[in-house]
Amino acid sequence: MTRLIMLAAGFIALSLPAFAQEKPMPAALALGQAIAWALEKSPVLAASGSRADAASANRSQAGALPNPELSIEAENIFGDDEFEGLDSAEITYGVEQLVELPGKRGSRVNIAESETARSYLERDAAQLDLIRDVTIAYAELVAAQQELSILEEERGLAAEVRDSVAAKVEAGKEPPIQKNKAQIELSSSEIALDRARRMAIAKKQTLAALMGSDTADFAVQPGSLPAVTEPEPLETYQAHVAQTPDVQTLEAGVTQAQAALSLEKANVLPDPTVSLGVKQFREDDSQAFVAGVSLPIPVFNINRAGIERAGHELNAAKLDQRSGQLSLQTTLIETYGNFTSAYREASALQTAVLPGAEEAFQFARGGYDAGKFGYLEVLDAQRTLFDARRQFNEAVLDYH
Repeated sequence: MTRLIMLAAGFIALSLPAFAQEKPMPAALALGQAIAWALEKSPVLAASGSRADAASANRSQAGALPNPELSIEAENIFGDDEFEGLDSAEITYGVEQLVELPGKRGSRVNIAESETARSYLERDAAQLDLIRDVTIAYAELVAAQQELSILEEERGLAAEVRDSVAAKVEAGKEPPIQKNKAQIELSSSEIALDRARRMAIAKKQTLAALMGSDTADFAVQPGSLPAVTEPEPLETYQAHVAQTPDVQTLEAGVTQAQAALSLEKANVLPDPTVSLGVKQFREDDSQAFVAGVSLPIPVFNINRAGIERAGHELNAAKLDQRSGQLSLQTTLIETYGNFTSAYREASALQTAVLPGAEEAFQFARGGYDAGKFGYLEVLDAQRTLFDARRQFNEAVLDYH
């Protein structure tokens, strides 16, 4: 298990309540509980674990020695004259053993070990991917519910403004067209609110599916998401790239290709077969030992093509490693730029834009009620306020 998996597991274990599969899903689900539930129930992770176990079994098989062979050979039987029947038979009982030359078994073991390492790294990567996907789905659900809350408040304010405008219209202080505008604004808010409700339901279903749950009967805890804090310097994240399962998988691929090349080179020399046995002479009931060695002659096949193929595969693995590292670095730099941009946008909206929009709306609303401003000023201030709230909600989602 990589350091990242251990850190993620430690974070879940230390910062959140104990969680077990046999317990029902909490009514108010924190982010860590959602991650733990998904890690426990995900069929994707179970499949990755089974593949890793299969590779581990293959590693054990790769180190096995070849089996000996038992041979029985009968000569001078059922022939003519003195060789009729079995009286003149010569029966040889022997054992043959293929003797692998040095380098072959070790290379096979190295290939299998690299394959096993890659399988477990792919399992770790799948775990981290699931943690990422659950976190994103959780943040999207929180944002969808926050959007729903904003629109509910906007709809309530639109209804209040519509009633206030209607009262002024009835009192002859506003033209009837203003009432129509207020009603249109209220209808638009109700349409957006209905759309937001459907979106929140869809986001909850997405999170439930990632957790392997058939039901979405739970609520989320927005406070369990990480706080919006300034990102670390880029170099801090770059230092951790080499520890990711993605990079380590590429390294294991190079190691596996190197072991495969070593095996192909070792296969140039054929393995001898040693035999040892006993020959029995039925004619006089005497016995004698027999021994032998057979060795293929490498004349027509010296495995030149196998070595060339393995060399190209090793070169491809090294190029894949370099390409993968460059791609990860590029992705990190791009993501870091989006990360810092989202943080700055969220900070600016929270510290400057939102307070100013709140103050402007309250001032415009009070001035309208006092007859100092017209309806358009109130409408403009209201739109500015809720646009700022939506922008902040989107910036926080982008940050997560």
